[in-house]
Amino acid sequence: MTDHPLIDHHIRALAARLPEPVVDELADGLTACYQDRLSRLGDPDAAARAALTDFGDVDGIVTAFVHGSPGRNTALRLLFTGPLVGLIWGTTLILDHAWMWPIPSGARALFGVLLVGSVVALLLAVRERHNYQAVRRAAGTAASGMLIADTAMLVTAAFLLTQPSWPALLAFTASATRAVLVVRALPALYRTSPS
Repeated sequence: MTDHPLIDHHIRALAARLPEPVVDELADGLTACYQDRLSRLGDPDAAARAALTDFGDVDGIVTAFVHGSPGRNTALRLLFTGPLVGLIWGTTLILDHAWMWPIPSGARALFGVLLVGSVVALLLAVRERHNYQAVRRAAGTAASGMLIADTAMLVTAAFLLTQPSWPALLAFTASATRAVLVVRALPALYRTSPS
């Protein structure tokens, strides 16, 4: 810490909303800025206010990190591709009369809850502007849910699909591709520092 309460408060506010490695780097920069202003101005309070003005407010800093976070980027990709994948699967399921498949209604309901919950988490990840950790948690939860949903669709359709069709091939390709992309994105969503 810097021995000035305004600077220390700013760093604690950042620490509550950003990963520790990022806060450490920001704290080093803010401390250096404060020390520079102190050497120029000689007054600790004026130096702290000048350093905070130059450095930026907590909301602005956090918003910039959230906007470029892997969680938000993954959530946006999943939200934009979701309707297309859903349309392809819907076409496939209608063509194959999937309502006739021997799937218990509880399993169908569970799948629906998983899908809706994942979409809600994606929306939370995209809408959050001021909490990096909340975006990371929501995107990780949503991506994991989408991975489970895609895997469930692939396995279920592989066993129950009665007639091969080009929409089925597209659906399998879309879900498999999305599953691979989600698996590749998950480490970044659970990493403690942004890349």
